[in-house]
Amino acid sequence: MDKPELTGGYIFDIQGFSVHDGPGCRTLIFLKGCPLRCLWCSNPEGIRPYPEPLYNESKCLFDLFCLDACQFNAITLEGENELRRLEFEREKCSKCSTYDCEKACLTRALAKGGSFITVGSLYSKIRHDRQYWGDKGGITLTGGEPFAQPEFTLALLKTCFEALIHTAVETCGDVPWISIERSLPWLEWIFFDLKHMDETAHKKLTASSNRLILENARRIADSFNGRLIFRLPLVPGLNDSEENIRSTADFILSTGRDELNILPVHHLGREKYLLSGFTYKLPGFEMTSRDKLLEARNRFSELGLRCYLGSETPF
Repeated sequence: MDKPELTGGYIFDIQGFSVHDGPGCRTLIFLKGCPLRCLWCSNPEGIRPYPEPLYNESKCLFDLFCLDACQFNAITLEGENELRRLEFEREKCSKCSTYDCEKACLTRALAKGGSFITVGSLYSKIRHDRQYWGDKGGITLTGGEPFAQPEFTLALLKTCFEALIHTAVETCGDVPWISIERSLPWLEWIFFDLKHMDETAHKKLTASSNRLILENARRIADSFNGRLIFRLPLVPGLNDSEENIRSTADFILSTGRDELNILPVHHLGREKYLLSGFTYKLPGFEMTSRDKLLEARNRFSELGLRCYLGSETPF
């Protein structure tokens, strides 16, 4: 990697002033692309690995300027009168670099979800936040799944680490080990998600096996010298059973680590599903109550873990 600043990748957001995803005040960088399809995902616009149209039908005039502007014929008009709707073949959008559909939209019913950026350009943006980070702050890569873009993530972490910026990453772990391993020397903190310990249940919740995830978790615990904090998004009725709580605690302790951050699952990302063309599959599920969180924390603590709730962390 002779010139890491020239390495490019796809992101869909940058958020400053975060105090929940690592020590101090931080800048979060959201990368595109994720191998999981978690039923409760709050960032569906981060699932696809390429920029895509985000369509807000309530703002659409159906003037069809976007349809005429699209050079890949990725947009079609379906239905008639009040049942009219635009359909998008978003895989075709992966070939686009001009996003003429967005430019042709007069009402901003279309927005571009994600953009290409080089490490050099991204570093120029985030370094201006340094004055707000304090002594402990830095950057946290999230998504999406940062290690789904391994070259970009590696180059960005290396650039920031060598500039004495604290580096952290949030990962689901469902990527080839080499994609993680190469970045470990440039990382100080890792937040590692655990969704469910039972493989069959994991597939139902995320559309993927947890075998590679658990293997990577063990490897990180063995070879990473930084701080590793496991995370569990607690979904009532899906992964909060006594059996899964005990299995999760046993697994974490078996890695030689003992920290767990329990996250409450919410509906805050629900409206973005329509924009991205996905269907929200948990419209009626119960949001994680305070009592449920406290109950889970107390049980994990009894089983030997240092357990934190949501943003109530000692970071």
